Amino acid sequence: MSKAKPSWAGLAVYLLVAFGLAWAIELGPVRAIGLQPGNIAVALWLIAVMFTPGLGALAARLVEGRGFGDAGLRWGRGRYHLAAWLLPFALGLVALGLTLALGAGHLDLSGTVILEKLPPEQRAKALEQVAAVGRWFPLIVILSGLTEGVLLTCIATFGEEFGWRGYLQVRLQHLGSLRAMVIVGLIWGLWHAPVIIQGHNYPGHPYLGVPLMCLFCVLLAIILGWLFEQSGSILAPTIAHASVNSPTSSLGAFVAGADPAIANFPGLIGIGVMAVFVLWLIKTGRVGGWRPPLDDESGDILQPPGECGGQTPCRD
Repeated sequence: MSKAKPSWAGLAVYLLVAFGLAWAIELGPVRAIGLQPGNIAVALWLIAVMFTPGLGALAARLVEGRGFGDAGLRWGRGRYHLAAWLLPFALGLVALGLTLALGAGHLDLSGTVILEKLPPEQRAKALEQVAAVGRWFPLIVILSGLTEGVLLTCIATFGEEFGWRGYLQVRLQHLGSLRAMVIVGLIWGLWHAPVIIQGHNYPGHPYLGVPLMCLFCVLLAIILGWLFEQSGSILAPTIAHASVNSPTSSLGAFVAGADPAIANFPGLIGIGVMAVFVLWLIKTGRVGGWRPPLDDESGDILQPPGECGGQTPCRD
């Protein structure tokens, strides 16, 4: 991955667009409507927010005039796409198990945790749907999250990943991979601040939620950044981000009586689980280690001299 120094004008444009548009939406229509579960208008506005880093990256690249050769717009090393799909869910399962084992919440497979947050007019219909599937409800939620949930969510998470990993991480790469990932994570966490203060992700903790989100995003940025570097494709972090937002987040729906700042994947327990995995990535040299670059034209892997007859493409 290129370590050329960034264009400061490009970085300024990127941050201005990504933060300016996102915060304008979150402090404008989202705040005016209020973060109401089940409100379609709010959901659409929050989806729009997810495209602002991508728009920032487009604007910055136009200013720089460098094109898109380093944005990871290729298939890359496909096995990392599978890891991207399942890894967040596996980490979420560990966080769920620890939440229950530590008494930070109790298991509730009835769907009550989800239903009680819905407006009364939607709750009655949802209750009928849950009753119709009976004991299969948890399995249906998880399987739909892992399949159609990830597939659909990838559309929005690409909007973020094209910006955070496909642009900002690449432009900070001259600082070193790990340092770039940490800086991206801090910026990414702060980018969420207005909606976190309004009660998103950490309801009941509007101000504690901001540093928690920054810590969460730093660790997740290292995992997503690792997937980006190892796969050579923006698709891997896009899938992993969608897996976090869909099936992994849905696991919290089966834990009642939990403090969102402590329990499950976004809370301190999940942060601890991610921290252990990140430490393993660092200790084993998987983050920041050399990885053969991909040929910009074909997406093939270029091997160092002496392998496959010198600088010739080889399939991984």
